[in-house]
Parts: sequence; structure tokens; C-alpha cells
Amino acid sequence: MNPEMIMEMINSDIAKEMAPKMMPKVLPLALEKFLDKIPENERKEFIAKIVDIIVSKDENKEIFAEFCDMFEVLLNIKGLKIYSKGGKGAVKEKISPMDLFLVGLCGCICIAVGNTLKSNNIDAKIKVDGKVEKSFEEGKIKKISINIYVKTNENIDKEKLKELVLNGSKKCLINNSLNCEIEKNIIFE
Repeated sequence: MNPEMIMEMINSDIAKEMAPKMMPKVLPLALEKFLDKIPENERKEFIAKIVDIIVSKDENKEIFAEFCDMFEVLLNIKGLKIYSKGGKGAVKEKISPMDLFLVGLCGCICIAVGNTLKSNNIDAKIKVDGKVEKSFEEGKIKKISINIYVKTNENIDKEKLKELVLNGSKKCLINNSLNCEIEKNIIFE
């Protein structure tokens, strides 16, 4: 079957009737089996399109969490619904509230650094990752370690670039709202 036939079938009246019944079963199975077969450079865009479709079709655009059981919650992020396990019940396979907190911090710092470099006419690729050291006994985050990766082809003094990156990271509202140790490592690629 060629791609044109498949697209024609998708736009048919029978597909409009059958797809809503089949999608809940077929789509997760197809993603499970074939997502890793999509070339990595196309996978990010594909996933982003799916998320955009989900978010644009949901009428409930709020951000909220709904308790399910023990350490499990249903998170609604502007229409994207995620079942999450947090606290001592967290598992690596599920997105935890701590994961969402950390990715929010990484995203905010990435935007702040990227905009700072851009406003200084420095063309660079920025990537931020991090990890959290937490204490359940104390009920708090003790330390956050952030790695800011900077890749540029421009001829610029590394110390000056490091200073710009660190100053840019201070423009992150999430970072500025935290009351724990935050270690920032600048890694030039």
C-alpha cells in the first residue's frame, strides 16, 4: 500500500467513523512499536506535533493536578494529561512532579541564557539539564545541579562567554524563586 492510498483512506468517511473507535487501541500500540524507528532528527518534531494536536483539541486549558491514589496523580498541563508518580512512589518510567519542576527550571534557564547570548549577537546552541538532590526526611530539595551546554562557532573568549551565560541564567524567574543551593556548570562543546 502506498502513502497516497493511506492518506486517501484517512480522509474517507469510513475512517471518520472507525478512527475514533480504533485510535485509543491502535495509536498507543503503534507508538510503542514504531516510535524508535522514526529517525531521531524527525522524532522530536513528530512528538511536538502530537503534543500540539492534543493541547489544541482540549477545551480544558488549565494547569492542575488531580489525586488518584497513594503517590499517583493525573496532571493536566494545558490539555496534555500525564499520569504521574511522585514522592517515594516515583518510578523512572513515569514523569514525576519533580521531573516537571526540574524541566521547568531547565527550560527557564535555557530561555534566559539563549536570549542573553542573542542580545549580545552571539549565535550559540544552548542545552540545559539538571538533577535534584532531595531529602524526604527534611521535606525539601537540598541542592540542584544544572549543566548549561554552550556550542558556538564564534571566536569569543571563554571566560567572557561563561560570565555572559551565568549572568543570563540569573534572569530566570524560577531560579530566582528557589531557596536551595543551585550549582551551575558551564560546559563548552
